[in-house]
Amino acid sequence: MGALVIFAVNVKALASFYEAVLGISPTPKPGDNKKDIRLGGKGIELLIHSIPPRIAKTIVIKSPPAPRDIAAMKPVFDVKSLSKSEEQVTLRGGVVTKVTFTIDGLTRRDVLDPEGNVIQLRSAKL
Repeated sequence: MGALVIFAVNVKALASFYEAVLGISPTPKPGDNKKDIRLGGKGIELLIHSIPPRIAKTIVIKSPPAPRDIAAMKPVFDVKSLSKSEEQVTLRGGVVTKVTFTIDGLTRRDVLDPEGNVIQLRSAKL
């Protein structure tokens, strides 16, 4: 995959979440929209893209977030330590779900980001 775009109501909060959970940093490029935040590192490029205001005002973000689990995709991210990343999920307004399993020697955990997007974290280390 070349990059992933995640649409956000609160770009700064979502970028902070992914920075902390995945251990990546802002990587702005010339021509980037000032409302968006590009993150990268460890072979990942994420663009946290602002939802247009007219649409954003129709979206209700709950705390804790309700899962947006009707999406056709679920991004999977490798992390060094699942337990450390899960701690950051909670600290940054996300939710660690009970969905966990091991495949190919990697433990996997579904989590919700602060806006309810379901993602999966996987690691050889708990």
